[in-house]
Amino acid sequence: MWLVTLLLLYSLQEVHSEDAASTRLYFVNASLQRVTYSSSVGVSLPCPAGGTPSAILRWYLATGDDIYDVPHIRHVYANGTLQLYPFSPSAYNSYIHDNDYFCTAENQAGKIRSPNIRIKAVFREPYTVRVADQRSMRGNVAVFKCLIPTAVQEYVSVVSWERDTVSIVPGNRFSLTSFGALYISDVQKEDALSTYRCITRHKYSGETRQSNGARLSVMDPNESSPSILDSFQGGEVYAGQSIELPCIAGGYPSPTVRWLKDGRPLPSDARWTRRLTGLTVSDLRQEDSGNYACEVTNSFGSKEVSGQLHIIDPLRVTLSPKNLKTGISSTLFFTCTVEGSPEYTINWYRNTEPIFPDQHISIQGQHNDTLQITAAQKFHSGAYQCFASRKGHTSQDFSIILLEDGTPRIVTSFSERVVNPGEPFSLVCEAKGAPPPSITWTLDDEPVVRDSTYKTSQYTQSDGLTVSHVNVSNPLIRDGGVYRCVARNSAGSAEYQARINVRGPPRIRPMRDMTAVAGRNTYITCRVIGYPYYSIKWLKDGMQLPDNHRQVLFDNGTLRLTDVQKGADEGTYLCSVLIQPQVSINQTVHVTVKVPPLIQPFDIPSTSVGKLIYIACVVSSGDMPIRITWHKDGQLIVPGPTSGVAIETKEFMSSLQISKVTLKHNGNYTCIASNAAATVSWERQLIVTVPPRFVVQPNNQDCIYGKAGVLNCSVEGYPPPKVMWKHAKGVGNPQQYHPVPLTGRIQIMSNGSLLIRHVLEDDRGYYLCQASNGVGSDISKSMILTVKIPAMITSHPNTTMARKGQTKELNCTARGEQPIIIRWERGDTVIDAERNPRYSITINKKADEVISTLKLNPADRGDSVFFSCHAINSYGEGRGLIQLTVQEPPDPPELEVREVKDRSMNLRWIQRFDGNSIITSYDIEYKNKSDSWDHMYTTRNISPTNNQANIVELHPACVYSIRMYSYNKIGRSLPSKELTISTEEAPPDGPPMDVILQPMTSQSIRVTWRISEF
Repeated sequence: MWLVTLLLLYSLQEVHSEDAASTRLYFVNASLQRVTYSSSVGVSLPCPAGGTPSAILRWYLATGDDIYDVPHIRHVYANGTLQLYPFSPSAYNSYIHDNDYFCTAENQAGKIRSPNIRIKAVFREPYTVRVADQRSMRGNVAVFKCLIPTAVQEYVSVVSWERDTVSIVPGNRFSLTSFGALYISDVQKEDALSTYRCITRHKYSGETRQSNGARLSVMDPNESSPSILDSFQGGEVYAGQSIELPCIAGGYPSPTVRWLKDGRPLPSDARWTRRLTGLTVSDLRQEDSGNYACEVTNSFGSKEVSGQLHIIDPLRVTLSPKNLKTGISSTLFFTCTVEGSPEYTINWYRNTEPIFPDQHISIQGQHNDTLQITAAQKFHSGAYQCFASRKGHTSQDFSIILLEDGTPRIVTSFSERVVNPGEPFSLVCEAKGAPPPSITWTLDDEPVVRDSTYKTSQYTQSDGLTVSHVNVSNPLIRDGGVYRCVARNSAGSAEYQARINVRGPPRIRPMRDMTAVAGRNTYITCRVIGYPYYSIKWLKDGMQLPDNHRQVLFDNGTLRLTDVQKGADEGTYLCSVLIQPQVSINQTVHVTVKVPPLIQPFDIPSTSVGKLIYIACVVSSGDMPIRITWHKDGQLIVPGPTSGVAIETKEFMSSLQISKVTLKHNGNYTCIASNAAATVSWERQLIVTVPPRFVVQPNNQDCIYGKAGVLNCSVEGYPPPKVMWKHAKGVGNPQQYHPVPLTGRIQIMSNGSLLIRHVLEDDRGYYLCQASNGVGSDISKSMILTVKIPAMITSHPNTTMARKGQTKELNCTARGEQPIIIRWERGDTVIDAERNPRYSITINKKADEVISTLKLNPADRGDSVFFSCHAINSYGEGRGLIQLTVQEPPDPPELEVREVKDRSMNLRWIQRFDGNSIITSYDIEYKNKSDSWDHMYTTRNISPTNNQANIVELHPACVYSIRMYSYNKIGRSLPSKELTISTEEAPPDGPPMDVILQPMTSQSIRVTWRISEF
């Protein structure tokens, strides 16, 4: 047996959101994972999670189902406290009273969940505890154990031991172990004169039990090899706790004990303590794991007991990063570090929902301890939790992630400037974004390549700022122009540009022909290098620009064309740079304008099943050739009998035809037109309406109280019909229907049926299932729900007393659907009143209740047991447990003589059975053996705490008869077994008195005297 000292650990974990320090989530008791309570007491359990500002606290079953209120059974308060009320065995529901729960806390920061908490109700069960008689040699150790039934071992513990009804105080030769055993060291003969009892207490109900009285047989020492009286086995214990390894042996000579760990003597450590009870190790560490052996040896042999001890570190989880604020489209990595036992499983949650791999998320690592999110989106924000579990123990940590628009922005840039050839210059561009952006450079739209001319550098600071430089140490004329820095990340891009002029003869870099899209904006840049120059102007067809409102010429010589038009803007453009008075340099560029398709808007009218529909998509403009396709709900439509769709396409028009519309044709239809310039689309929804109709109609139904029930009602139609349930109480004609309040207990299922998770009596009555979708008339159908009540015991005494020999009645009241059968049991045996005339059972029906009376005539000592009444009907069974105590006068004490002298004796007694009533006193009677008990002597009202007495003023060399009585509040016991003793002889107290000599004859004298009084 291992004895483990359990410690309840409380932890406080919290995370502050970076954008709002006042918003946080935390756990007040993250280690709470098991709650056991008495069904007769109930339990109140605060939510172990919380938040600031006030978080919304909710309880769920481990399956994810919401917790719903059940009147007088279960309730969740507004502050998140879960209340489970006391209940009778007939109201037991494993779904409620023996299940895994968890609680969540939710606010702006996210949503976290506690580990699963096993909540289990324990019933008041009949049980007895027992102590077996033991044998020991004088001088050895005696071991008494309190034998507790396996069914209640988890909840019942030993609180004390008694010796002859007096509590044993540990010390001297008596030791009480932490696992409930009693050790008596250096056993003496007198130890056999006492009885030993254990007292237990139920952890949850508080009930106490007293065992039978056990005796110790003490033998004279007899040479023998050691025998193991109490030992230990292997097991697992958490680090930081304490453990006691019992090892007690008997034998003669008394065995010596030696402890070994992994075959070697125990190391010297103050944490290891050798006691009479065995070996105690405190503050356990992982290095304490190993094989422990206890060797007991004397001159006649040896014995050994061993066990493998595994020290397990409690799981501790750390999730990093702890708090992260980054941008949409970022790549995120979470690392779940687990300390403690190497054997564990990891599960990931986001806002209390399990995380599964998808196109954004991957879970990696040997233990699934790394979570990666690629191209994170806004919906990936929230609270992330990592749970590590091992054999019912769970530890977790969480992190708050905030994703925001992380599009880069330029925060520091450079300005236009003029430099001389050979004069170094440096350009800087700083950008922020999430994730931190990277920066690239171009010169007149050509990439800046790091070489002997251009030195580039880039780094990211701790605050996420990206800094990039371009350094030109020996610039030439060709190194002048428009420098542009572009900051990019997964969320987008930003750019900045300015001209750097290097003095020297101006010229224009060659310009490539370009293509513009009609209806959009385009820019034409004149790539001038060298400085100074006088002006830049643009011409088209010999006319200087701008010549209309759609053309804008910037100071740097860039020409913008707004809302490009094919006829007006297509052609050759001339850039003319005036470098000296009357001297210009020129360069041309050809702009080709492509016209994208333009779809004429269209609508799709609603229709109904069986009708024909024709949809035309007309392209009113755009460069040919134009390709037109159709999609439905994002998927390409393939015409034919499978789809039921025909498509006819010409150069600039396509028509979609459905000859017989069905429900499968509901959806979004998109016409897509493409040419060399662009791809455009036009989308509209086709709604095929169908009036509601019943697939499954409601029918009258029976449901069982306390169980789940489903009222069937399935409808179809399009748009999907909305189902409403109404309820009219009563069993006659329905008077007035009211909408059914939808709570956690009552919900409408996806198919329209009504789910009642825990049926109550008030749920009986008429129900109306009504469906509508705006097409045609509403439909409805009524039904009657009958609630069947399982048999349940509503009244019975928990404990009751009876006098031996008198008549005793036990009553149980039951209710539920008739007929109800009530069965009585004594212990585990069914009572058959017909075969045992001492019992009689009567039944009395009153309204909807059945009262059963069990009569015992007469009550006997053996009736001090648990009686149970069982109510049974077609829908369930209820049980009432009654503890009957039959009281009577006590059994006579067992009297024995310890010592006899000439004028006194010492008596000792043992009180076996107290008649189930506390002993109040004892009487001792004694007389000369030759006398009748009418001439007795009496010692009265001896205290019940005494178990021995001295009788004095006896006469030497006399024979006495002795007997004894016990008293309790019921009466006096029978006399004990009569003992006969003889006092020892003693010398007279003085010489003979009143000596008289009287002559009788000439040779004789008669001498008479009186002896001295004793």
